[in-house]
Parts: sequence; C-alpha cells; structure tokens
Amino acid sequence: MQPKLVIFDWDGTLADTTSPIIATFQESFKACGLPVPAADEIRPLIGYNLPSIIRRLAPDLGEHLYEELAETYAAHYLNPNNRNMRLFDSAIPCLQTLKEQGYWLAVATGKGRTGLDKAIAQTQTAGFWLATACASEQPSKPAPDMVFKLCDELGLMPSETLVVGDTTHDLDMAANAGAPAVAVSTGAHTVEQLRGSLHLAVLNDLSELPDFLAGLA
Repeated sequence: MQPKLVIFDWDGTLADTTSPIIATFQESFKACGLPVPAADEIRPLIGYNLPSIIRRLAPDLGEHLYEELAETYAAHYLNPNNRNMRLFDSAIPCLQTLKEQGYWLAVATGKGRTGLDKAIAQTQTAGFWLATACASEQPSKPAPDMVFKLCDELGLMPSETLVVGDTTHDLDMAANAGAPAVAVSTGAHTVEQLRGSLHLAVLNDLSELPDFLAGLA
C-alpha cells in the first residue's frame, strides 16, 4: 500500500552531518577535559537524543559533567546546527518530487527542538513539512512515540506512513510503531547493520525514493 505520509529522519538521511556530529562530540569531550571517544564509538549512537548519547559514551560521569558536556556540544562551532548545515544533493529534488506527487512530508529526529528549528531555517525547508517531531519533546528512538505523535497530529494510522532513515534506530522506531520503513545508506550505520532491522528496502540515496514509492502503487 502506498503511504500518505513520508516521515524523514534528519541527520544522515536529509543532511550530511555524520562527520560533523562525530567531530563535535570529540571536541566537546576534549573541551571538558574528558577522554575523547573514538569515531567508531560515536557512530552507532547517532540517532539517539543528546543525553542518551552522552550517557552511553560516558556512563560514570556526575550530573554536573553531563550537563556541561551537553551545553558544550550545543554551543560548539563544529555543531552542524550552528553553521554549515549541508543537505545531501538529492534531498531537495526528492522532497520537491514527493510534494508535487501529493505525499505529505514530516520529520522525526533525534535532534532537540532548538536544533531542528535551526536546521530547518538554515536549509530553508520549512515549506515541505506538515509536522515535525523531535527527541526533546518525545522519547528518543527507537521508541515509537514520534511516529504516534505525527500520526495523531495529521489524523493517520502508522500503517499509512513510511519512515525513511539511515540508522537501525529509525527502522526500529518504525517497527515499534507498526509503520513500514526504508533505509538509506548515506549516514551513520552500515548496510549490514541496516539489514539487521525490519525494512522494505535499503536505498543508496534519496534520489531512489520516488521510484521506490511509485513501485508500491
């Protein structure tokens, strides 16, 4: 069945942010005088909300240091929410095509509301989104709450949506909500990792999404 609503993850799916996010975490730990995590420690966690990532990277810190790390991350100049937010080249053409074809579009992201609003403003994509959900207002992926929130807001069932993301967290969120999902291999998780979660397809790029949806007709 063709979906009415397509729900996009942001980082690694729409925006080429995996490397900047890793660098921001590493610089934030360094600035706080803490051991710097390796890129391979950070990459699998991208897609969770910020507090969850910090606690997984440094489970034994006191509450004060958790807060300091979060504040340092949010303020750091490398953070793509603050500057140089770059969408993948295929993102805007894909969104334009789907909007013209009558699909409803939404975002479900591990970003907080401030970060998401900044990202949408920087990329001038506000006109595409009928609704957005973020991890500062709903439980973090892979909990299904962001899908439920978007469906409730737009009057749809999860089965009438399609989640598009670059991590197993996105795919697992969709499965937990009873929504179908498609992965793109442009972000934090490898194709092998993505294939370990429930999905309809693993696409190389968002440019393949309109044809994939047409094939569901």
